[in-house]
Amino acid sequence: VVTGGGRGLGRAICVGFAQAGADIVAVSRSAGPLAETAGEVRAEGRRCLAVPCDVTVKAQVEESVARAIQEFGKIDILVNNAGSRPGKDRVPVLELEEEAFDEVQRVNVRGTYLVSRAVATHMVNRGGGGKIINISSGAGKRGIARYAAYCASKAGVVGLSRCLALEGAAHGVTCNAI
Repeated sequence: VVTGGGRGLGRAICVGFAQAGADIVAVSRSAGPLAETAGEVRAEGRRCLAVPCDVTVKAQVEESVARAIQEFGKIDILVNNAGSRPGKDRVPVLELEEEAFDEVQRVNVRGTYLVSRAVATHMVNRGGGGKIINISSGAGKRGIARYAAYCASKAGVVGLSRCLALEGAAHGVTCNAI
């Protein structure tokens, strides 16, 4: 499962995994780019389930995970790549509106949490372990002027990843942030 799989890095991750022999569940809010990703994955000879989903909405996340399990029987790897689009959040902290700050946290941290929780629950319950890879940023370990919301969110992803790694280890579920 690759969130944010409709374009950019997410699409490249989907295609790369397909080239390595994996079937893919590509998740994105954007149906058009998602269909393009699915076409590229299928061109590599692999199956691809394209699932429109807003990772900030628990019910959509749970439905997406259920569809992935129904289609493929299990989930071995999750890549949390979905991220907020740059916009009104790229201003000095003193000018940063709560609404803009909250949107970045909703997508980057809450989305990663919701999808990780749903997929890790499946991995633990099936007893087969699995891998969770969260896309973070060096910005999560250092500050960048005008990027406060982004830096805070990526630090949150790093912290969440550390906790998931510690909790998942006993169940064969690894988690790393890159």
